[in-house]
Amino acid sequence: MDPLQFERSKAITSPWERLEDGVFRLQDSCLVYAVLGPTGTVLVNAGTGLASDHLDEISRGLDVTLLLTHHFRDHTDGAIRLKAKGVKVIGPYWDQEYLTDPDQHFRERQNWNSYDNRWDRFSPIRPLPIDDWMMDLETRDIGGLTWEVVPTPGQTNGASSYIVNLGDRKLGFVGEVICGNGKTTRLAPLQYDYNDFTGAKNLYHSANALRDANTDRLFPSLGEPVDEPASAIATYKTNLRRLSEIQAGVEQEMCDPDDDDIEEVLPHLYRSKSAVAETHFVISESGRVLAIDYGYNTSVYFSPSKQHLSNRRPFLHGLRGLKRRFGVDKIDTVLVSHFHDDHVNGIPLLQRVFNTEVWAGEEFSDLLEHPSVYDRPCLWHEPITVSKHISNRETIYWENIPITLYPMSGHTRFATLICMKIDGTRVAHTGDQIFFSSDDGMGYKPGAQLFTNHVYKNGLDVGCYLKTLDDLQHFQPELVLTGHTQPYRTCPEWYEEVARGAQAFDDVHDVLMLLDENGVHFGAESQGGKLKPYRAHAPMAGPIEFHGWILNPFPSTQTARISLVGPPGWHSDPQEIILGPREKKSIKVGITPPSDERCRRLPVSLDLTVGGRPFGQVAEALVTIGLPKF
Repeated sequence: MDPLQFERSKAITSPWERLEDGVFRLQDSCLVYAVLGPTGTVLVNAGTGLASDHLDEISRGLDVTLLLTHHFRDHTDGAIRLKAKGVKVIGPYWDQEYLTDPDQHFRERQNWNSYDNRWDRFSPIRPLPIDDWMMDLETRDIGGLTWEVVPTPGQTNGASSYIVNLGDRKLGFVGEVICGNGKTTRLAPLQYDYNDFTGAKNLYHSANALRDANTDRLFPSLGEPVDEPASAIATYKTNLRRLSEIQAGVEQEMCDPDDDDIEEVLPHLYRSKSAVAETHFVISESGRVLAIDYGYNTSVYFSPSKQHLSNRRPFLHGLRGLKRRFGVDKIDTVLVSHFHDDHVNGIPLLQRVFNTEVWAGEEFSDLLEHPSVYDRPCLWHEPITVSKHISNRETIYWENIPITLYPMSGHTRFATLICMKIDGTRVAHTGDQIFFSSDDGMGYKPGAQLFTNHVYKNGLDVGCYLKTLDDLQHFQPELVLTGHTQPYRTCPEWYEEVARGAQAFDDVHDVLMLLDENGVHFGAESQGGKLKPYRAHAPMAGPIEFHGWILNPFPSTQTARISLVGPPGWHSDPQEIILGPREKKSIKVGITPPSDERCRRLPVSLDLTVGGRPFGQVAEALVTIGLPKF
């Protein structure tokens, strides 16, 4: 039955209140909305679940789907009651950890001496039965209506709004972003850290996103509908800026989007003006776009200081400038310099929205595609499909532009030096390998000292910077791009300082560490082995197999003995492996938990003995059994 016919044929009594054709609301701990579509009813937010007692009054005998805007439990806990009545529950992707595994969330959250005031403690206290996730910027058919996801962080980092076309009207369901004429619901959640207003800065940019959606009406989860969105949003932005009257400087990051958010480096090479890690765009003669890395956007989103998955939400950047200057509205390919989150976290979003291809060096493509397997810093959690695994020292072409990758270790073993020729200029991208300690940042100027930016847990070896220097001297770049500085031109003094710092890297480690050629050691990285997957997950107890590697610390052939160590009742059979001098060899080892085991992130370790000498538990992995995968 047509929704309008249904409204006229059936009087919907309290607690549902009709707001306009096809839209009803119910007063619970938050406002619960019901939108009547041709093939189903869509609820927005759950409250305490009061709507579960009145579904027949609104469902018309069709499927019912629940959309959640953010994790606050006065909006979400009722999803449990609604699910019991057969309602499909869909949550906002970036709030998922709070919705699905509250035990783990509250267990790991700091609560002594805490200066972290996020309202993540207002998340559910029991797991919610989430069937699916709403992904940023996606468009989805639900109930016979087209719903668009607009990222609107503010009260929570993962909050989303939902835009739907209902008849000839465009409506927005906006959670707590805005209500009435230029107000929000509560300011307390906007203090992410301690006495800040970081959340208010996010709300300002979320208001801009809602303005750009050009809706006819907005429906908040608390407060009254916004009947004139453009006017109310303008008032709201003015009101948000007034926070500077009680906290100076807050308004400095409350600004409208830059319509030209890229700047020229070369005629066919541009850089994003709002990327945390530098993103560069190569524009081909045919108008296609190659991005080199694609990470966080600094201009529209501000996160708490706490390092947490939900605090690292990606947003598009550079698209406004590309559209304005070249008339293009997508990024065709991304070439990745290394795997770190600040260089890649926007790539899954590009792949979902534009079907963007990803090219990466063969030595770290697997980290991008299977991140849960690895234990490395700054590792982005979303798998990234790599369409071209590029071999080292092989020259390939993108739109007639030659590209050669060289292995690069130091900042991370899983990186490549990118060498290209653009507009007749030899261009090298050094990733995060080579920076300089100078008064005005990490870029090069005469007299600046090399800052190696090496990170041991990322993987490195003595001699790694000298190898990079050799490749740079072979390529002789004229222009250098880096992961965190403005582009700069090379000069003889630059090579001299890179050479000095590369040699100093080796000399300092030789002086400070026991790295004698005839000694017993695990090298500069000081790692005797690794286990993969680092995050093992099993739906039920049973044998768990790990792969990985071990390293012979001796300069002579030795026999290694390995086994896995777990809690009492876990069993692992030891095995012996012959290792050549300093040889790193792949391993396969297993452990069996008790048949009734159920655990979350329980550590097991790799015990290593070489040449009869014990080296203890040199690596660990985390095991989850019988709990949802996250």
